[in-house]
Amino acid sequence: MFGASRRQVLMAMGAVPFLAGPPIDGCVELTHKGRKIKICPSGHEMHGLLSRSVFVDGVALELMEQGGRFISELNMYSGHRTLKGAALEAVELLRGAKLVDRPPAPKVKLEQPDSGGRRRATRLRKNAAALSSAEKSALVDAFLRLKRSGAYDYFVDLHRRAFGEHGWNAHMHAGFLPWHRAMLAHFETQLGVALPYWDWTVQQSAGAAPFTPDFLGGNGRPGDQQVMEGPFAFRNGQWPLNVREDNREFLRREFGAGADRPSGAGLVGQALATSLYDQAPYDSSASGGFRNLVEGWPGGPVMHNRAHVWMGGSMLPASAPNDPAFFLNHCFVDKLWADWQARHGSVAHFLPAELIDVPVEPFASEVGWTITPRQLLDHSQWYTYDGAPAL
Repeated sequence: MFGASRRQVLMAMGAVPFLAGPPIDGCVELTHKGRKIKICPSGHEMHGLLSRSVFVDGVALELMEQGGRFISELNMYSGHRTLKGAALEAVELLRGAKLVDRPPAPKVKLEQPDSGGRRRATRLRKNAAALSSAEKSALVDAFLRLKRSGAYDYFVDLHRRAFGEHGWNAHMHAGFLPWHRAMLAHFETQLGVALPYWDWTVQQSAGAAPFTPDFLGGNGRPGDQQVMEGPFAFRNGQWPLNVREDNREFLRREFGAGADRPSGAGLVGQALATSLYDQAPYDSSASGGFRNLVEGWPGGPVMHNRAHVWMGGSMLPASAPNDPAFFLNHCFVDKLWADWQARHGSVAHFLPAELIDVPVEPFASEVGWTITPRQLLDHSQWYTYDGAPAL
């Protein structure tokens, strides 16, 4: 698959002499905040995924290397220049919690967005700030129903697995936008109602839509970051986190800890004015192009990445869809892509060209939905957006 040769591990050997403890079997050990860390620069590597390079208390921490950054499964949206930096951040994020072995994917039966060739009524995705009380209640009920069925956790696991599945091209790749458009359309089909979007250029504070008690709930409490209000609070007994990287079962948020606020309209305007979809090497190191700007890597975390980092908590790891806000963030990112497409009608809306007709995985192999980036360029077959373009 395109880009495999670019995700090569450049081990930060310069960091090793600064670690405490002598090398053991080529690895180096240290202790940080009472946690035992083991770093093995010769760990197993496959297309940039480091599956056995860092251990915390004996449990492997998954990491990805791209563009000279080491990115851990506990924070997919910002990186470190050394393995040591990624390992120390992991301990900070765990806050005493323990990494756990990854469970197998939930077995559920899912409906395809265009099953049997039937054209469904187009759904209207609205700004979350404009939802009525009845619309918010219907969405909450739909989320909880999907959670009870096990289908919600399938999508959490899907995104978690996408962190390590290089061939899916879901992150740090030109395929970021079509992959998540497919994921949202597939999820929305199971949900049965239209997803709203969170315009983080306007709604930038705790308590603002969509973070109200009658919808997604608010910030987490100090200390363990546990969300205590709203329908997705763990104490209500309806929203346990079953697919996760550590042993914390509750939804967590820590607004503003990683970034003072989400990105504003100025940066969105800059991205929308860019006339090129993406450019080589089509990954997080690409110096220009709309896709990498909106994903949030150049000068980042910005835009999509910054929304995750600003929220913190459960929105940071590979299992970020555990927070329903994940879907509202990605709906806004998808709306920005739709707005960009409308503004730049005469340019290629996806690059590189050699991937435009390659089925998006794992939708083809796991659920039989053979959809390609070319087919995903026209979102109106499934949904439209309310209001005017972002800028």
